[in-house]
Amino acid sequence: MAHWLTNRGKLLLLQGAWDDAGSTALRVGLLAGSSIPAAMDTEAEIQDLATVDALLALTGVDEPTASWYTGAGTAGRLNLSRTNATQDDTNNRVNMDAANLTWSAAAVGTTIYGAFVYDATTDTSDTTRQLISVITLPTPIPTNGSDLVLQINDLFRAS
Repeated sequence: MAHWLTNRGKLLLLQGAWDDAGSTALRVGLLAGSSIPAAMDTEAEIQDLATVDALLALTGVDEPTASWYTGAGTAGRLNLSRTNATQDDTNNRVNMDAANLTWSAAAVGTTIYGAFVYDATTDTSDTTRQLISVITLPTPIPTNGSDLVLQINDLFRAS
């Protein structure tokens, strides 16, 4: 699994954006399609994206349109709750973890290849929502009617 911070995301995290606004500061949306689009398959293509709109404007980059997604949370984008940040002296880093996210009863017919994290404190439209990071899965996951769980272990690491 690849997880790339945007330059804007690095700035926001260093400025403490996650700590300042609590569990509604960051949200996660899903990315749907049969495979990772060529327009976003490298870190270099993600780094300079500053908004959710810039990500979704890339060729082949789409959110799910099924009702199990659009009817959930904030049109499918779920609040990300930080669980803790820990100092790891053994590996000389800080690990920032978050609670797992669940999209309930993800009906058959959608394939998920990734997700994106954004700052929800500027939540007027995707043109102002600041993109923090993009996650791509090693293998796309077809929905099957079960809950879709994004398991998060150390969402961000600073080293």
